[in-house]
Amino acid sequence: MSSVELILTQAEFATQQCPKPSDSTLERAIDGSLTGIVTYIKLANGEYQTYSRFEDDVWVFPACQGTKAIVASQLKLNFAAISDTQMKRMAKWVVWSKMKEGLAVSSLKSVLKHLNTYFQWVLSSDTTVTHGLTAFTSNAYVKYVNTLTSKQKGEIKPLVAGTKVLKFLALEELYRYCKAFDFVKEHPWSESSASEQAGHVGEALQEAIKKPKTLIIPDEVLIPLCQLTKSYLDRADEILASAKYKESLLLRDSCIFWLLLTTGMRIHEVLGIKRGAYRSETKDDTTYYYIETVSEKTHTGLAEWIAPQIATEAIDILGQLSAPLQAQLERDLVKAKASNDHSEVHRLEQISDHICLSKSLRKKDAITILSGITITELRLPNLCKQIESDWNLSSHQFRRTFANYAVHSELGDLRALKDHFKHWSITMTALYAFNDNLDSELFEELLREKYLVEEEIKQDWFELDSPITGGAMAQNIKKVRQDGELIKTFGSLQNMAKAYSSSIPIRSTGIVWCTNDDECRCDKSEDCEHGIVDKGHLPYWEGMLVQQMKLMQLDDIGEAGRAAAQKGMERTERLLSAMGIDVAAMKQEINQREYIEVKNV
Repeated sequence: MSSVELILTQAEFATQQCPKPSDSTLERAIDGSLTGIVTYIKLANGEYQTYSRFEDDVWVFPACQGTKAIVASQLKLNFAAISDTQMKRMAKWVVWSKMKEGLAVSSLKSVLKHLNTYFQWVLSSDTTVTHGLTAFTSNAYVKYVNTLTSKQKGEIKPLVAGTKVLKFLALEELYRYCKAFDFVKEHPWSESSASEQAGHVGEALQEAIKKPKTLIIPDEVLIPLCQLTKSYLDRADEILASAKYKESLLLRDSCIFWLLLTTGMRIHEVLGIKRGAYRSETKDDTTYYYIETVSEKTHTGLAEWIAPQIATEAIDILGQLSAPLQAQLERDLVKAKASNDHSEVHRLEQISDHICLSKSLRKKDAITILSGITITELRLPNLCKQIESDWNLSSHQFRRTFANYAVHSELGDLRALKDHFKHWSITMTALYAFNDNLDSELFEELLREKYLVEEEIKQDWFELDSPITGGAMAQNIKKVRQDGELIKTFGSLQNMAKAYSSSIPIRSTGIVWCTNDDECRCDKSEDCEHGIVDKGHLPYWEGMLVQQMKLMQLDDIGEAGRAAAQKGMERTERLLSAMGIDVAAMKQEINQREYIEVKNV
């Protein structure tokens, strides 16, 4: 059937649409008589281009129903793998019901995948097929799933609880939507749940919620990557003029790298950015940049993300890189309209003016959007290859890395990338909290990461072998962590630490943590009752020791200058000694260095 024959008038479309789920529709699904259009697009002239019908073995979704990171194959649901007729009808009915409830294509694919896994297991045993869905057969399926493994980073491991939950939910979905089918006899576990069957409850669930699965990109990988990619952005004009293919690819990848790193966007949100889709706003002499794109993960639609200037520069460079592809897209769009290829018109209009255009090698150089899979599986690993790192870099790691750096910056604990995160402050969090146009889910992730970072810092204070010094707060913590009876009361040192640290505010002054719940104005915060110095501050204090040693060697600072340097030396030595450092040995080691590097304190 040609695309022209699939064009329907509004009246024709109304009569051929698949009816919404109801008791009468369910009866037709059971006997196999249910038919009708399930996926389509509405054309500008009011007519309809149909894509799939309920009776088809493959349902194809239009481009507008996927994220910008999705590839064409992910816009298809294939029911052909389910050989049993009744099971295929049940799978279609579950998917159709959930589709009308508004479930996204990627989620529908997941539902179908887990239904298919269950049906394949059922068909492997004549006894199970005969019994159908019962508590007994469901229990047998749970035992089977518990034997399954997956390969993670080259290691064979049992399935994680979250994956098991999804597999077991497929049985609950069958019971919920398909009770009228002969195959479904009873609830799989009437007094339990998919989560309980997977062991994803209680402390295990709380631990899974609190403990992030996504890795933070370590500094020893991130900093060289930043240096490499920034060098490409700095040479953008030269690379654009030369039009060298390999260099252009690395420039494109470098721009995507900085957008992921400095905004907290997901990959599909970066791929959804259009040319010039940002604005600036100045508040209190500080300029903030806002990038607009579509977030389809949580059905937010158009939203804004706060970003540093380098992110807007990356957008402009990507716009220039994609200009020739945009020109070809516009030519292809004219041809598609002339030939009444409405599906192609729709696809091209969905991606027009985006900054991450690419050419499809499979479709005769057709213009498309760079896929999330290509970026995660090929382009980002290639960046690591450029710096000779074996780190398994993927796009989702950037969101948590961004949150971690943003939180450290907000705490006043600026680290390696401070030039690109210095725009992040308590003001930024307030902007996300009270501006409905900004990505609300990112704000929640920032708060969650802030909790994790602060908890990690404070938990370390309560470890017996962790050196800390400072004012009254530090001394109280050292006293509490040695109280064996108090630890018994809480059950463990970790539980006690959580209970005590939850009420301790934390803010960095650079060389010490301040635990005052109001702004502290002490000039020597390490001696303040609220000050705590931990092992994370040692590099800064070593740097201060080097500075004082260099000052003491100068001949032209006068008596006042020498007295100030001596006072600073005594202050630094006193603190380092309190942290258990052999100061004399440290000074000897510093004097033996050919080049003394002064830390930025």
